[in-house]
Amino acid sequence: MGIEGLLAQIPIEVWDRIVEEEPEWHHMHGFLEKNGFGRFTVLMVVAGLNDFQLKGKAEIAYWPKLRDLLEEKEVPTSLKEMEDMLKEFYAREGLPDLKLKRLNRFLSSRLAARLWNAEPEDVAESFSRIWHELAGTMNQKMDAKTIVFAMKCLGMSLLMAGESNFSFEKIPIPVDYRVREFTRRLGVSVENDNDVRAFWSRVLEGIRKRVNINMIHLDSLIWQIGVLRKHEIVKYFSRFGLSELGEKIAEVVE
Repeated sequence: MGIEGLLAQIPIEVWDRIVEEEPEWHHMHGFLEKNGFGRFTVLMVVAGLNDFQLKGKAEIAYWPKLRDLLEEKEVPTSLKEMEDMLKEFYAREGLPDLKLKRLNRFLSSRLAARLWNAEPEDVAESFSRIWHELAGTMNQKMDAKTIVFAMKCLGMSLLMAGESNFSFEKIPIPVDYRVREFTRRLGVSVENDNDVRAFWSRVLEGIRKRVNINMIHLDSLIWQIGVLRKHEIVKYFSRFGLSELGEKIAEVVE
């Protein structure tokens, strides 16, 4: 059985738990209630846009440190206050000048101003339009890794707020090292990022015939197991009571 058929055997409740183990969920969900939904979405999109060229693994060097900063600060009352608050964080990050420019570019945008006061149902209804507008705001392609990852962060904001009625299926998987490496281990060519995106889009389409997940779920899983050794993959799935399935998945990777 191929990877599509194996992943389709994961129950939806396990998929949801997998998403909740992502560092951006684990370290940031506590700020939803503190900031309110609109401000929180702006914060999450900013963090997603600047999650690149890190000084270590994201789950160690980025999200926990951002959480620590936010815990020390008062809730910002304006986009300008949020920018001033985050400047000190990104000034210490890799490529600080670029990240400070991206911070200002987004927080000065009409999109950020609308999200600031948005309700979950508004964001869910206009999710695809936000994707288009975010790419235009940042002057990037819609399938650029930081754009699709920022949209994943926005989608997570909706899920944290209890809103799941939004379409994420057209947004491609963010092709980073872990996703590329796991794809390669499945025997799929990774020379072209478009081929990687197309492969996982087909896998998602197949999985959705049996369980109603979206690319947020699939990307979360691949990111978490992408570079694990075979016995570590089995151990990972055993935590969810799926050790037998983990063994089968381990068998299809190099």
